[in-house]
Amino acid sequence: MPKRRLFLIVFVTFLLLIVAGGLLGESDLVKKNVQKLQPFPQVDTSNYISGAQNAEPNVTAIQKATAVPKKWYNNQVVVLTYHHVTDQTDQRYVISPDLFARHMAFLHENDLHPISLAEFVQFVQTGTLPTENAVLITFDDGYESYYTEAFPIMREYGFPSVNFAIAGRIRDVAERKRVNMTTPLSRQQVNEMIASGLADVASHTYSLHEEEESNEWGDLGPGTAPVYLKDLNRLEVEKEYRNRLYVDFVMSRVGLGSWIGYDVKALSLPFGFTNDIVLETARQAGYEYVFTSTPGIVKRGTNPFAIPRNGVGLRDVDEVSLHQLFTKAKNEFEGEQS
Repeated sequence: MPKRRLFLIVFVTFLLLIVAGGLLGESDLVKKNVQKLQPFPQVDTSNYISGAQNAEPNVTAIQKATAVPKKWYNNQVVVLTYHHVTDQTDQRYVISPDLFARHMAFLHENDLHPISLAEFVQFVQTGTLPTENAVLITFDDGYESYYTEAFPIMREYGFPSVNFAIAGRIRDVAERKRVNMTTPLSRQQVNEMIASGLADVASHTYSLHEEEESNEWGDLGPGTAPVYLKDLNRLEVEKEYRNRLYVDFVMSRVGLGSWIGYDVKALSLPFGFTNDIVLETARQAGYEYVFTSTPGIVKRGTNPFAIPRNGVGLRDVDEVSLHQLFTKAKNEFEGEQS
């Protein structure tokens, strides 16, 4: 019995030594393997392209979110003029819908801020404008493309605008769409846009947008200039001229105001033609702001009866041309501040 007990003790001791030696060897092996392992690279498990691949150099998301808007100018306004928005005509004063959309994108991307006609009028009156980089978007003639092409694009950005309509052409009858005539807006379309809060309508005269004979040789001139009376073989005299302008100006202002629901105080002169009689008659007819076609920037002290505008609604006016225009406005502003 004592011999058997001794044998068991020796056997168990030997077995424990073997197990302990195996564990120590496995531990050394694990340590060696761990030293050989390299860490896995970080994997982006999202479905989006890595921001590091597309981010602008040295620009973080936080920096983008807190980026300072561009400062072009303040307390002045660049007024832009458009007419017809289409690619279906060879008229001169036309811009394609695609190029017009690029114009609006340019304004948005460069922190240029379109304002309403009411905001513009307040600036002309007070010389103070809280909106930096202010722009007034205007259209002449009251074409239907303003509703079908231009307005939907501007609405996407929340851009307000004003259309100077030829009041005698706006109606809701079949003859509104005559052959050889660019289709004008309808009253329903105008009311719909005004209800959005993003559109205003002002006057482009009642029916003086056509060219008229200006002398006995049949040369044509603006309808707002003195016209040649063929039946009498003479140029109209000043009283006749003033009366003709006054009747038209009043018909347009009162007619538009009666169905859009507010007083019309702004007039855009056809072909940009102006003289002292035109301006005096416009004032007598109840207008307080007259827009011309003379390029320039609206600043403090601008004559409200000689508001400059910049014609950009042309096929050859691209983003480069817009950048040049606003750079000029910026340079003028900075020059006045120095």
